Amino acid sequence: MIDYHVHTSLCNHANGTMDQYIQNAIDAGLAEICFLDHLTLHESGRHLSMTPDYVPFYYQSARQLAHTYKNHIQVKVGLEVDYDPKNAHDVKKIISPFDFDVIGGSVHFIDDINIVSSKDTEARENECIDVICKNYLSLLDEMIENMDLDIICHLDIIKKFGRRPSTEFEKKFDEILSKISYKNLTVELNTSGYNHKANEFYPKTSLLKKCHEKNIRMTIGSDAHQPHQVARHFDKAIDLLIKTGYCHISAFTRRKPYDIPLTLSNHDKLFKSQISMAKKKVTNSRRANPE
Repeated sequence: MIDYHVHTSLCNHANGTMDQYIQNAIDAGLAEICFLDHLTLHESGRHLSMTPDYVPFYYQSARQLAHTYKNHIQVKVGLEVDYDPKNAHDVKKIISPFDFDVIGGSVHFIDDINIVSSKDTEARENECIDVICKNYLSLLDEMIENMDLDIICHLDIIKKFGRRPSTEFEKKFDEILSKISYKNLTVELNTSGYNHKANEFYPKTSLLKKCHEKNIRMTIGSDAHQPHQVARHFDKAIDLLIKTGYCHISAFTRRKPYDIPLTLSNHDKLFKSQISMAKKKVTNSRRANPE
């Protein structure tokens, strides 16, 4: 199994070393881990991302770790690019010198409103969720049309804080998925939603079913911002993907996709590794805090 959405402390809102994320991935029985840290040039979000100057360090660090851990796990490196129409051209220039494995695209900002941050509550909550959804889908459509991407991250992230738009937007989401299919892009099943008020994956089950109907490739990512979050809720995710009809998920090397089979043995292996990890944490806690 793989985890294709893992952050690092370079984004200024994640904790832990890259080695710790990798070790947790190994403990979880994963075959691959992909660092997909933020590249945000939007004026309101630059403090939540590595600066362009740090991209070479980030890239080389991941490649060095890939060599260090080559006998244990495949370590891939990419970027989660935050779409901002004003800076889209600059993103292309920043990315072009590097041979990344995957480029993911996401929308976090609508004008000056951060739609994913718990610290920007007032501006976001004062805006009608249908207005937010309309503007979000417009930017998502623009991003898919104009950016050179591999993965669309957390497709329906607008529900993160529990507010959901009216059903009239189902048709627009369907149009977005048709464009994703036409562009031959991959959608991630982002499992972090179960740790948010949304209390479900991104995308929701009905959108995941439409992805399958439109032959859209899927990958899977935890959106981990702490090492222990690697592979979170993957047992549920694998089960849902299989029930939806998916037989494989997509991984990438140098931006070339390839298939990894999805089987119930993936689910069972991951479930057993999670039990083992939980037991290890209890044992370590008892050793650190003897009665």
